[in-house]
Amino acid sequence: MRIGIDVDNIITDTVPVVKQYCEKYHKEVIKRNTPMKEDGFASYNLYDWTKEENDKFCIQYLQEIVLQAKVKENAKEVIKRLKQEGHYICIITARTEPYFKNPYEITEKFLIENGIEYDKLVVGTMDKKQVCMENHIDIMLDDEPQYIIPIALLIPVITFDVVYNKECEENNIIKVNTWKEVYDVIKQLEKKGR
Repeated sequence: MRIGIDVDNIITDTVPVVKQYCEKYHKEVIKRNTPMKEDGFASYNLYDWTKEENDKFCIQYLQEIVLQAKVKENAKEVIKRLKQEGHYICIITARTEPYFKNPYEITEKFLIENGIEYDKLVVGTMDKKQVCMENHIDIMLDDEPQYIIPIALLIPVITFDVVYNKECEENNIIKVNTWKEVYDVIKQLEKKGR
């Protein structure tokens, strides 16, 4: 199978680091007395920031944030096992300039340093559905509703069951809690001939 995998909040656990940076920035720079939104997961939806405020934050901190995010438990091992079993792994991320100085280079370096094996890396795309079609992806792992829902119209999407994608309940969307469950779902789909 050809498997597409997002990086942030799929391979890595980015939300806790984002929340930490956003909370500090909100108190020290934005200085509005508004609470963090419970269902937020990214700088653009954790607070009531303007686009300009969010862009300034992202340009200043987003690259630093993603480099501090930890690889999720068993992600490295499951991806390695899938590759060893002959699956094609395509890492697909929306990381883009100007939020990242060189999105391809920093993502590639992070994956190598953390032992994440893959066949192809695609960065800077906001149209992951199109990338899936162009790369003949059979199954995608992503966390954001804006990507999950359109991709699920074409192929199965595995996502971690988190508060910010609760509305993703359509057919072809499979919710999991661990990377071991990701592996089991992929094996089940493989048996079904997906």
